[in-house]
Formats: sequence, C-alpha cells, structure tokens
Amino acid sequence: MADETTDTEIKIGDYVAAKKFGPLEHDFTGEVTKVYDNSVLVEIRDYDPADKTAVGDMNNRAVVRKSAAKITGNKADEN
Repeated sequence: MADETTDTEIKIGDYVAAKKFGPLEHDFTGEVTKVYDNSVLVEIRDYDPADKTAVGDMNNRAVVRKSAAKITGNKADEN
C-alpha cells in the first residue's frame, strides 16, 4: 500500500541530495537505484574529497531515508 502523504514520490533514476551520516563528514548527492518502503538506495555520484575513503568503503552506495532525501533532478532531465 503506497503512502500518499507526499506530493512527489521518489523513483529510480531520480537524483537526490542527502545529509551526512555515519562515516561521511559532508553532504552528498547521487542517483536512486532502488526504492524501499521508507528508504532509497543511492549510488553516490558527487561527494566531498575528504569523504573519498568512506565512500569507497561503502562501495559508492548509501541507504537514505526518504524523508531525508531531497530530489534535485531526474535522469530524463539530462536528455
């Protein structure tokens, strides 16, 4: 059952900005590769160079709460 409390639903291919957490010391952006009930899997694309080791340890991926992810664009916008 989908939650219809949000006007904009995050979907695969959306670019999102997320706040720092865990081993990351800075905010980052990336592309949504999988959508779960309350979170999304983000392939980290743009991050602070100081977080290079942490991003590598996380295999360039992070699970982010939907409420903490802000849509900044979509893959279709690049065309």
